[in-house]
Formats: sequence, structure tokens, C-alpha cells
Amino acid sequence: MTESPAPFRWGILGVARINRALVGPLASNGHQLLAIASRSVERARTYAETQGIARAYGSYEALLGDPDIDAVYIPLPHSMHVEWAVKAAEARKHVLVEKPISLDGAGVRVLMSAARTHDVVITEAFMYRHHALVARARELAHDGTIGRLQGVRGTFSFVLDRAFDTRLVPEFGGGSLWDVGCYPVSFARTIVGHRPLSVQAVANWGAGEIDLSFFGQLQFPGGVVAQVHSSFESPFKTEVEIIGSEGRLLVRHPFKPEPTETIEVMKANEAYTVTVDGPLLYQGEVDDVRDAARAGRAPLVTLEDSLDNVDTLTALLQAARSGNTVALDA
Repeated sequence: MTESPAPFRWGILGVARINRALVGPLASNGHQLLAIASRSVERARTYAETQGIARAYGSYEALLGDPDIDAVYIPLPHSMHVEWAVKAAEARKHVLVEKPISLDGAGVRVLMSAARTHDVVITEAFMYRHHALVARARELAHDGTIGRLQGVRGTFSFVLDRAFDTRLVPEFGGGSLWDVGCYPVSFARTIVGHRPLSVQAVANWGAGEIDLSFFGQLQFPGGVVAQVHSSFESPFKTEVEIIGSEGRLLVRHPFKPEPTETIEVMKANEAYTVTVDGPLLYQGEVDDVRDAARAGRAPLVTLEDSLDNVDTLTALLQAARSGNTVALDA
């Protein structure tokens, strides 16, 4: 009889709200959620008791020093992602770091160096990428189903009305584009399959020059255009439309797909639905870290992919602030 592999053991740096979505996946399907860390040991212990986590640490460094942990999940404020991903790599831990993985391209390049030097997996937590919905949408966009691909339109909005939230703080990398606009930008890039040539944008700026709403346009090779919208001040909506010369595809739940999802195909003389199955939300990204680490392969969301996304986001912000078209380096 073949023995089952040992559990892949995880630690979490911080007690962020997003943890609620990851606690289950990190403790199932061959994973073990072994430890939680907070800057307050009391808070870490309370969280550990509530979630059934065996070990609680009063500092992130202490958790990284635990030799039993294989990988860490980093849900800290955006501006802290690179620092703690590097420290995790130095501790020989594999890393799943929340999006955006960095607030500039230089940070992603630092992570590339850390991953190579310490031989660990570092990947950005774009959970939607691990659902077969994305690959199927890309296939339909390019196989002639809707003719020649012309454009992608994506939106992710919700009303952020909490009295204090790090996503509204400039020094933490606040703003709707970084927090949720990164999803339609990532989705559009994935569907088109190229790095944008140039971008244009406008934004509604709040206190501290945080974009409360953002409207961007991306120009790709071959004349393909993507339009993206993100907002902290519009009702909740997520949607991606893929436009071709002979029809369009509509993905109604692109960023948080259910295990069974649909793509609506609409053409002049017919309309039908394509059904696609995938893993439970967040389970795919967790499994991918483990499988990449054990197989010695690259993760699905590579750091090269993340670099292109971060470069696009920073170019969009530059375009919105300057009012000019911003070209991206090839």
C-alpha cells in the first residue's frame, strides 16, 4: 500500500478578515493549518482557539522560525507584502501572498530574486485563475467562436463604508484599483495573452489621493482594447464581457466563481451557455502552492505574470494622475 503524503503545513501572518475564506482550504485536501501569528500574542491565541489552530505566535518572525511550517499565507496590508514575502523566503517557506503582490515592479523583481535564491515558490493569490472557467473563456475568445477578438470589458465594484479600512490609507497602498481593479486587469491580460502596449485612465480621487473609482483603457497588440472599472463607491458588481467580431462572451462571476460556472455565448443568430467545473473557491490556489513546491515546478500565477500585472496597474495610475497616455515597456 502506498502511504499518503504528509500534510502540507501552513502558517498565516496576520488575522485579516480575508482569513475566513482561507481557513477551510488551508486545513483540507491534504493541508494542515498549523499556526497563526499576530503582533499581539493574546490576539493570536484567541484567533487560534476560535479556529482550531494548534500554534499561536506573538510575532511574524516567531512563526517564520517554526521548522514544522512548509508555507505561509500573507494577507497583510498591501504595502507589507514584499517585505514579509522576502522574510518568509529567507526562512525557506513557500509563499502565497495576497494581491496585489507588490505596489511596484521593483518589488516583484525583489521577490523573483528571493524565490530563486532560496528555492521556494512565491505566488500571488488570484484565486479565480485556478478555475477552469478562465482557460475555457480564453479558448472561446480565440478559437473563432466569437470571430476575431476585439476587446474585453471588466468591472469589480462595491461600497466600502467602514469607518477605518487600510484600503483607504495611502501609505498602505490604498485605492480601488489596487484592491479590486487588479482583478479585471488581470483577467483581461489573461484572456488577450499579451502585455498592454499603452494605457489611459481617469479616476475619482478621495482623501489622500486614493482612487475611489477608476476607469482604465488598455491597448493591446492587434488592436485589441480592454476597458476596466473598479470602485469603492458603486453597488457591488463583478462581470467580464469578451467582445468579438461575430459575438460576445459574458462571464457573470469571473473573480469568485462557484464550483460550477457558466459562460454565456451570444451571437447574431444563436445564444447558448457553456458550463465549466472547477475547485471550491480558494482551494485551487492553495493546492497549486503545494503541488508546485513538491514537484519543483512554477506555480500557475508566476512572478513574471505578476510583474506584468503590477506594471500595468502602476501605468494606469500614472495615466490617471497625469491625464496622458502611458506606454509600457516591451
